[in-house]
Amino acid sequence: MQASLVAVLGRGVVPTGTPVMRADDPGVLGEGLFETMLVRDGRPWLLDEHLDRLTASAPALGMAVPTSLADFVLAACAQWPAEVEGALRLVCTPMTAFCTISPVPPRVLSLRVRTLPASSGLPIKSLSYGPSLIARRQVAASGVDDALWVSPDGYALEGPTASLVWLDGETLCTVPPSAGVLPGVTAAWLLGQAPAQGWRAAHRMITPEDLLATDGAWLASSVRGLAEIRVLDGVELLPSLHTERLRSLVSRPPG
Repeated sequence: MQASLVAVLGRGVVPTGTPVMRADDPGVLGEGLFETMLVRDGRPWLLDEHLDRLTASAPALGMAVPTSLADFVLAACAQWPAEVEGALRLVCTPMTAFCTISPVPPRVLSLRVRTLPASSGLPIKSLSYGPSLIARRQVAASGVDDALWVSPDGYALEGPTASLVWLDGETLCTVPPSAGVLPGVTAAWLLGQAPAQGWRAAHRMITPEDLLATDGAWLASSVRGLAEIRVLDGVELLPSLHTERLRSLVSRPPG
C-alpha cells in the first residue's frame, strides 16, 4: 500500500509524522476550511472549482485564503505516484495551510441509505465536521452504508460527505444551494455534462418518497465518485439504466 504524503505551505513535502499546526491555531477548535479532491494521473481533478468553493466559503469564517494554493497543490501532486489514484485533503486555517494525499480506498458502487434529520450549520466545508462524522457512524451502527439528510419540511438535501443527484426523465437534477446544502463540485460538473448526454440540467427539490420513482438516484463526491442509491429507508430502488454512463464520466472525464 502506498504511504501517505504530507505537504505544508511554505515548507513543501514533510515527513508524515511532522506536526503541522500550532497549539494556538484557531483551526484546532474548528476555525478552518478544507477541500477533498481526487488526484488522477498525478493531477488534482477539478482543482479550480474546489479552490473557488474554498475561497467563497472563507469570508464566513473571516479568513483570507492564500493566493498560492493552486501552485502548492500542484507541487504536492507532482510528488505523488502518477499511477496511483489519490485522495487529497487541503486544509486551511488562519495560521497555516497543508495537504495530505492518501491512496483512494475501494469504492462502494451501490448504497443502502437511511434518512436523518438535517443538522444545522453553514453550507461550507469547515473543520467543524462533527455532525457529518456522527451521522455516518449512526447509520453504520444501524447496518446501512450512508445517510441522506432531510429538511424539516421533508425534502432530501445531501449526504454527510456527498451531494444528491437524480435523473427525472430527461433531466439530471441536484439540490439548489439555496436549500442550505454545500454546492457539490462533482454534482455541478455532472450537470454541466448533461447536455452532451442528451439531458437537461436542473436544480430542484425532491422528497425521499419521490426519489423512489426516479430514473436513478446517486450520491456524488470527489473521491468516492458516483454511488447508486439502491435501498432507501428499507425500500429497494430499481437499478438505473444510466449508472454506468454517469460513472464513466466521473471515472474518466471527457477531455
